[in-house]
Amino acid sequence: MRSRNQKKGGAVNLHEIRSLGRVICLAAAALACLVAGCTAPGGSKAGGAAAPVVLRIATVNSDLSYTPQIVYFADRVRQLSGGNVRLDQFHRVGNYAPAAEQQVVRGVAAGTFALGFVGTRIFDTLGVHSFQALSAPMLIDSYPLERAVIGSGIPHQMLASLGRVRVTGLAVLADGLHKPDAVARPLLRLRDWSGITFATFESSVQDQAIRALGARVSNLFGNPLRAAVTSGKVQGFEKNLLTDQLNQVQAVAPYITANLNLWPQTQAVIANPARLAQLTPQQRGWLQQAARDAAARSTGMFNIDQDLMDGLCETGARFANASSAEIAGLRTAFAPVYASLDHDPQTTAFITQIQQLKQRTPAGPPLVIPLGCTGPAPAATPAPGPISTSTAHAGGATALAGTWVEAAYTREEFFAAGPDAGETWGPPAPSSSGTGAFGTLGTLRPGPMSCTGTRSPFTAMITTTPARMPRSGALSPGASTATR
Repeated sequence: MRSRNQKKGGAVNLHEIRSLGRVICLAAAALACLVAGCTAPGGSKAGGAAAPVVLRIATVNSDLSYTPQIVYFADRVRQLSGGNVRLDQFHRVGNYAPAAEQQVVRGVAAGTFALGFVGTRIFDTLGVHSFQALSAPMLIDSYPLERAVIGSGIPHQMLASLGRVRVTGLAVLADGLHKPDAVARPLLRLRDWSGITFATFESSVQDQAIRALGARVSNLFGNPLRAAVTSGKVQGFEKNLLTDQLNQVQAVAPYITANLNLWPQTQAVIANPARLAQLTPQQRGWLQQAARDAAARSTGMFNIDQDLMDGLCETGARFANASSAEIAGLRTAFAPVYASLDHDPQTTAFITQIQQLKQRTPAGPPLVIPLGCTGPAPAATPAPGPISTSTAHAGGATALAGTWVEAAYTREEFFAAGPDAGETWGPPAPSSSGTGAFGTLGTLRPGPMSCTGTRSPFTAMITTTPARMPRSGALSPGASTATR
């Protein structure tokens, strides 16, 4: 079959389809289970063989579209335990309040939730400063460096301090690098920040960094942030490009600084110590191994910014690069932040270790802004609509909204792209099944391309045909705004 593509401005790259496809499939499978309300059998620890258990994991997000590393963690728990341990998501803790993630931590500490995941940035608002080096402005500014940090002994040392807030740290997971998004113009030089209101997730070090640039700080996120941006109360915010793509931020804030990575949104997986103690040693071992595996896998999940940039450009986003002098000016402005961080000896030691890793870790190629993706944004960018709530297949999977692109490719092109284990060439499976509040990427097939779950008791398959992957569109059911 001859390769044919239908894409404005160029051909669809198979690597791009596969990179974005994995994220979309993980999100779609998770949504299928969430909409279907699937559950796993409960149980408690008993003598002899351990009874199956369900552990509730809390998040401020509305779904798992934004955190494929958490989907992998949940699926890995199920795989290692043979279904003996399952995770059930409890979402929207805090209902988008600025301190919602702190509520997750307190809920896990109190035993309301067995597990939770939050941005590591928020622990300094709870009196734990060991994670601040991860949010030091412009320190971890490339995916290879983030991978090196996550793979080092630094996260393990940081997690040891979480006993102060009465939780146990299981792992620190990699996430996307955050860039500034802006409403009126790209934020390139120091004077662009002066006097604007800029939203950052609640964190002492991140708040201080934004103020150091001359901006006022807002800690809004999710639906309240979008409303504030639309009304003109907030002029910019920080997000990674995956979140930008899923939330269609170009509708309200189309300008993104391509070469300014403020910090990564690293995630901490935390557990209630008493709930962990109720598990058998084998069950705890599965959970801990899954967390380690998720940390290792997470470092390769988010380095798809070039592909995401291409899709964002097509739908109205505009990118710009700060000059070397402008980048240097921003680093100089952050000097008081580093002086403050130096007051904590442990944080100083972590920053020094990360700087040493940075010196010997190549940053990788810079992002290349596509032709026609600079300058003024289109006068009118269509706002995204909410995902359809109609049933797409038995089991209750919802249809995915967005702008779609068709592509077809040959068997040779498929295998040249380096398929992972479980990705096979052939027609789509007629059906597959899934259970629990989490889905999994089972197969990614050409011809049509399909995302499938692999568990019971209900049957649900999300398939896009012919070989279609979403170029844009919100994945949150009933909403089109960010939950991150």
